[in-house]
Amino acid sequence: MRKLLINFIVVLTVVTFGITISCAAEKSPTKESAENALKVLIPDAKILDVHPAQVEGLWEVAIETRGQKGVVYLDSAQHYGIFGSILDLKTKTNLTQERNSELNKVDVSQIPLDDALVMGDKNAKYRAIVFDDPQ
Repeated sequence: MRKLLINFIVVLTVVTFGITISCAAEKSPTKESAENALKVLIPDAKILDVHPAQVEGLWEVAIETRGQKGVVYLDSAQHYGIFGSILDLKTKTNLTQERNSELNKVDVSQIPLDDALVMGDKNAKYRAIVFDDPQ
């Protein structure tokens, strides 16, 4: 009888834990649900990525709108949006700015330089690429 009771408690714990995890997973926003939530304020926003933010209970939503990429935060229920920076007080770093820098990083190897005006040594260790509008 005691063994049966212990098995029942173990099974009940596993089932409860599984239900808790599946409920938490259901509350996490998807790209589609985040887009629907943000559509009210940013109708032309394209959702690039959704994943847990470094602050418990918040989700980081990477968006692109009018050619600009940025980060918005949503709560799990998608009732609240946070448009602003999250700062790590211990390290004194701006976590939002770090993510924005990652999103907007330019791969300079993809810039076509076939018609570029090259000044100095073509094989120099460091290069500077300058864009100019002659008009």
